[in-house]
Amino acid sequence: MQFIHDLLEHPSLLAYFSGANNYTWLQFRNGERRLLAKPLTYFEERLPGFVRIHKTALINPVFVDEVQSPPGPKMAGAVRMKDGTQLPVSRRRWRDVQQTLCRPGPALPEAPSVMPEPAGRATPYRPPLPRLLALMTGDALLLTRECIETADIACTLQALEQGAGLANALLLKPTATWPSLILIDARLNRPDRVLTLRTLKTHPQLRAIPVVWLAGSEQDTMQAYQLDANSVVVVPDDPASFTRLVRQLCTYWLTVVQLPPEEV
Repeated sequence: MQFIHDLLEHPSLLAYFSGANNYTWLQFRNGERRLLAKPLTYFEERLPGFVRIHKTALINPVFVDEVQSPPGPKMAGAVRMKDGTQLPVSRRRWRDVQQTLCRPGPALPEAPSVMPEPAGRATPYRPPLPRLLALMTGDALLLTRECIETADIACTLQALEQGAGLANALLLKPTATWPSLILIDARLNRPDRVLTLRTLKTHPQLRAIPVVWLAGSEQDTMQAYQLDANSVVVVPDDPASFTRLVRQLCTYWLTVVQLPPEEV
């Protein structure tokens, strides 16, 4: 039961559910699949952001790749998920599903009218939002996005899968656009992670960008410190602890510490 409770705390990791009598198959976005001893209605009631498209299917709308119209009168439509799976849409649910999944995004709000500043008064300075660059993939990235969105952390998030070429890409941009913080997920032991950290911390300008190294419980953390990582954190395995850790890191590095001043 605790496992199911933890799942519902992090819906961004879930792709879709397929009902099988009083059991439900859960498909994770990372490709894993698991049979749960709960009926589909149990998850429908607890995941209001998911869409029931059929008596046997409950889906995460952000994982939908295509909505397919019924091929003919009195025939069912379908949705294709991002993993290639095609799931049926029941005829009686088709109109609601179509309206929900094919609804256009909200229109951009009109620019608010701005009263001119009185003569002699300078326009107040509004600092830009801190920028977080996350060198990570898979569940870690999904949980990080979820954390940023739900924890009310004021920052912009950019994600990269590979760190090769990051230093050169930054040097081609104005320093005002550089990230305020870089999170490097090193748990996959990819060679580019070490190379990225070394390149950033040996460059006279880029070395000022704070870099947090996320390590696995069995990894040696000394190398990252020797390469001048600003922090090395051992990452817990469960999603709840991971999001709590990311929230603490972002709160500290983006709102508490005094970051290097930006140059235009």
